[in-house]
Amino acid sequence: MGGTERMRMVRAELLKMRHSTMGKLIWLMPAVAVVLGYLISMAGPYAQQFTYNIWYGTFYPCLIPLLCAMNMRCEIRLHYQTLLTSPEFGAGQWAAKCIAAALRLLLAQVIFWGAVSLLGMIFVTGVPVVRGGAGVLLVWAVSLWQIPFYFMLSSKIGMIPSVILGLLAAFFSFSVVEKGLFFLFPFSIADRLMCPVLHIRPNGLLLEQGDALLDASVFVPGICTGIALLAAVFWITAKWWMRREAV
Repeated sequence: MGGTERMRMVRAELLKMRHSTMGKLIWLMPAVAVVLGYLISMAGPYAQQFTYNIWYGTFYPCLIPLLCAMNMRCEIRLHYQTLLTSPEFGAGQWAAKCIAAALRLLLAQVIFWGAVSLLGMIFVTGVPVVRGGAGVLLVWAVSLWQIPFYFMLSSKIGMIPSVILGLLAAFFSFSVVEKGLFFLFPFSIADRLMCPVLHIRPNGLLLEQGDALLDASVFVPGICTGIALLAAVFWITAKWWMRREAV
């Protein structure tokens, strides 16, 4: 499959998301996270840290399965007919779906970062703009493996169970990070890497100077683990996708 054909498939997937509830979620979820974060923290000196915390710790882990499940629900309603009858059906099409979802999630991260950075200029800047931008890119990158995972999972168990699983994984990751076992629970990698970025714990409490969670040496192994997970999960799910049959 040529690059032009692959780009056409990605654009088709993006268009499908744009003209649906999925497109609205990309704007709505970051907006709700920002408003809620500043309301709960009363726009205090640590409002930015708190808002970042609830975004990557709660809202974003729910947005990924929600977006993937809504996308797959559209395909299930059509019994996968439009996909299975496509001459490009296979790993290339699966990659196009994953790339389109990744780009939409990246847009959500950029929207959140822009809104929080703007409010930081109006109120109190607790997180420098560049550091915040690096943080959201980090969360996005190490969470990419969840896209093919939730695509496959939601097609099997449905949207609501998938979102509930995402929420449970997000909350469970808090305790995993505190115990230093985050590599054993992939959902917690983003939480651990954000500790030295924001200087706060996954539960929102400030980290004291010298705390082990401020150790930035976790960045390289964390990112490498995320890349390895993405490669493994994509390969497994692509094999599953190519075995799909119309039902």
